[in-house]
Amino acid sequence: MDAITSRYAESLFSLALEENDILAYQKDMALITEVFQSDAKLVQFFSHVAISDDAMMRLLEKSFKEQINQYVMNFLKLLVKKRRFKYILAITHEFELLCYAHFNIKVGTIWTAYELEENEVIKIEKAMSQKLNQKVQLKQIVDPSLIGGVKVEIENHVYDDSISSKLDALRSNLLGSR
Repeated sequence: MDAITSRYAESLFSLALEENDILAYQKDMALITEVFQSDAKLVQFFSHVAISDDAMMRLLEKSFKEQINQYVMNFLKLLVKKRRFKYILAITHEFELLCYAHFNIKVGTIWTAYELEENEVIKIEKAMSQKLNQKVQLKQIVDPSLIGGVKVEIENHVYDDSISSKLDALRSNLLGSR
């Protein structure tokens, strides 16, 4: 699967690069991701062998008309014709990673005990960007077990400033000093 998704994502990325419009392609692919992640049955529908390619392509045209670039539309139609639509979410993910690499952006995850405001996430992204000397973009996950504070993971490096990790450290320190 990785070879297939990589090949298709790289092909689309090359086209975006050639068109000098990576941001527009990235926006289109984000929309496609949002649509197809919202309902797994959509991917199944566009992957179904009993439904004609023409019917699927007409539905794609109708659904995304004037919302995405024509080249991205043609890309979706190609996936239908080649019976590769089941890989759409993996391809969009791989495409996103190629965009981040091109723009030299590190992507990570921030865990918090409660939902942060957008400006708070931006402050943390700026702090991590300064620490790593590179632009950082974080996706937020709420984990009430953290109690408070934050935990950030960027490329397998974990920066844990959560209350639960401090309590764990304190517990092991107290139990270890007996």
